[in-house]
Amino acid sequence: MFQEEIADIVLDRLSNGESLRKICLDPNMPDGSTIRKWLSRNADFARQYAYARDEQADTLFDETIFIADALPEDATSEQVQVARVQIDVRKWAAGKLRPKKYGDMLKHEVTGADGGAIAMQAVNVTQLDYDQREQLQVMLEQIALPSPDEDDL
Repeated sequence: MFQEEIADIVLDRLSNGESLRKICLDPNMPDGSTIRKWLSRNADFARQYAYARDEQADTLFDETIFIADALPEDATSEQVQVARVQIDVRKWAAGKLRPKKYGDMLKHEVTGADGGAIAMQAVNVTQLDYDQREQLQVMLEQIALPSPDEDDL
């Protein structure tokens, strides 16, 4: 059964950078399957959870700077290596949690047959219903690139 007080603690701890696994290992917290049930059954909690995950990414990114700044000037190579791993893990996690903000930027440029720009629109297919997906498939088939001519091979 959903417990708002416990849910608030989970959200706060996520926002402060703790992993859900670590939170769920706490004997005073629900297990992961309970949290997943809450997410699927409570839209308000799911919205707050998504926001907490965004905040978690921001916290992890802030921690990378803190870790780097906390290294003493006379740090040993072992201390530097430990800090590097800690920073890399946090950068990776932040990039997965908020790819648009912290992820590696990949840019693909597509041009038309004449070298000019073509109109592009991003579509989240997970939000399309069956009929919309069918329409999208038909559209994509209509603009599919032609097969190379045998002369081009």
